[in-house]
Amino acid sequence: MPMVATQKPYTLFVVPDDEPTNPREEWDNFGTMVCFHRRYTLGDKHNYDNADELFQKLVQDSISDKDVISYVKDGNVDGLKLEYNKSGNAWELHAYSDYLKKWFTEYTLPAPLKGNETGMSEAILEQMRWQDLKVLAEKTHCILPVYLYDHSGLTINTTGFSCLWDSGLLGWIYASHNKVKEEFGEVTPETVQKAERLLVGEVKDYDYYLTGQCYGFRLYKQEEEIDNCWGFLGDFRDVQDSIKGHLPDECKDIVEILQERWDNASVEEILEEIQEEYEDEFDCGFIDELEEEMEQ
Repeated sequence: MPMVATQKPYTLFVVPDDEPTNPREEWDNFGTMVCFHRRYTLGDKHNYDNADELFQKLVQDSISDKDVISYVKDGNVDGLKLEYNKSGNAWELHAYSDYLKKWFTEYTLPAPLKGNETGMSEAILEQMRWQDLKVLAEKTHCILPVYLYDHSGLTINTTGFSCLWDSGLLGWIYASHNKVKEEFGEVTPETVQKAERLLVGEVKDYDYYLTGQCYGFRLYKQEEEIDNCWGFLGDFRDVQDSIKGHLPDECKDIVEILQERWDNASVEEILEEIQEEYEDEFDCGFIDELEEEMEQ
């Protein structure tokens, strides 16, 4: 149902956008949103089957093979260790099985390691859990979680929901430090915080889209439509401010007197009603003028 305001000769309608623009498909976004759900296709298009593949790709694209190897050699990954076997003159990658409670050799690389780092790095990434891969990827990316609440509709955020039954981790939104540098000129704790605020804002915009908080306006001068615009997302107060910036100077304040119509009347019916009221006021004014002239 529309929100309507009249400031003669203007009438403004703010109506739900029934065909809103998907911000993850048609906007130029700062971040990339990768989501995993068995029933819904959400976020940006991607070809990852799971979180392991996502974070493996982020690490491979931004962390050198030597740094991946050093990360494991330094003991940063629980359940994974890289050791040199002197008797076999080889480097061995060992993984711990929580189920069997023992270590297994998952990959062996004849010495020397130098010059053959790629094979060992790939083996390491295959054995790492996504949680550890994410920690490594965060050295070169800003990464925020995206949570979904699915109950009589979908809503998302980056902080999580109190209901554990109908909510959970949906995916992640991220931007590389290279993008942070492009956007803000350098990578510092301050610019990283700014980047994270941009990512949170993109999640909010997508949430507005998912929850149907999408609007457009139609502006009439008497019965003629003189302007319209669509694609406003957000809380209605913010939408009002955005619409105000698109209106002619002489009627910008009309957004402050918007009122909701609950009778399901169409735009045409409301315009006809307003025009009749205008004509009645004109007729009454004309009659008053005649009566004043007759009295004189």
